[in-house]
Amino acid sequence: MKKVIVAAVLLGLLASALAFAACGGNSVPAGAIATVGDATVTQEQFDQIWAQAKASYSAEGAPPFPKEGTADYDRLKALVVNYVVQNELIKQQAADMNVTVTQQQVDEYIKQATQQVGGQKKLDALLKQQGVTMEQLKTQSEARMLEDAVRAKVGANAKVTEEQIKAYYNDPANKAQFVVPESVDARHVLVATKAKAEMVQKLLAADPSAANWAKVAKKYSIDPGTKDKGGSLGSRPPEAYNNPPFAKALNSLKAGKISQPVKTSFGWHIVEVLKKTPGSSKTFEEAKPMIEQSLKFQLQAKAWETWLADAQKQANILYASGFDPKTLTASPSPAPSPTS
Repeated sequence: MKKVIVAAVLLGLLASALAFAACGGNSVPAGAIATVGDATVTQEQFDQIWAQAKASYSAEGAPPFPKEGTADYDRLKALVVNYVVQNELIKQQAADMNVTVTQQQVDEYIKQATQQVGGQKKLDALLKQQGVTMEQLKTQSEARMLEDAVRAKVGANAKVTEEQIKAYYNDPANKAQFVVPESVDARHVLVATKAKAEMVQKLLAADPSAANWAKVAKKYSIDPGTKDKGGSLGSRPPEAYNNPPFAKALNSLKAGKISQPVKTSFGWHIVEVLKKTPGSSKTFEEAKPMIEQSLKFQLQAKAWETWLADAQKQANILYASGFDPKTLTASPSPAPSPTS
């Protein structure tokens, strides 16, 4: 949710930036970077998003902001241009399609976003860090919600047939997607030393009941995620722990058996396997909902891509000099061959 909030602009422009094929020229009025039909996209609109994009580069760990005149700078400029132009295009198309986003919907979205980040003060701090005002957040959120609504209407007729689902399921190239690996239901106590692990092992071997596991884990375990849950690790494939010594212990133990001390990079573990569920493959009926959703998403994405391309062709988009995304992202001409 934070990414949606503090970089609503960047999500929009990076997720659906489209290199609009249009003409640059002198028909764009002063103070505008582009026209979309009879409407203008202003320099001020561009500057707002550009400032937010620039602020995102000041975050810890972010790369330096591209230098003016470089290919990276021009690509970023093209993305921002595409974002503000596409917003205007979708706004016009939404009106023709009778698609709207109400103020109440925007307010509800902002309310949920505020709760997600931990309250108004945290949201304000986050927005300040990103160079976004509350009004800009509302405007950009409304634009993104309007795009989502138009996208939903464009893809509403996407249908997946039973034959398509079966063909996908039966394709050997997709079989790995339906394999359910073996899972192990286990619990452990993690301590810092081998001596303490040996002591814990004796306590648990003497009384392997759930009540004693809860008591011992709470008292001795240094794993904050499991010490108050009787050491429970839940059920997952051994390899999911991404810890070879631990996975080896889980694979070698039989259900109901308590391990000797197992050393990993986290410390020393005493592990008990409660249950092992053999691996299997999903049946067609089990896999069907996932396949249908995946294929439908692909159809909707294709429908949106086609619709957006058609819309921009019909929109008569013109760019001011220096703002045509096609020119900004064009490959440089090769250097002439040296002559002797």
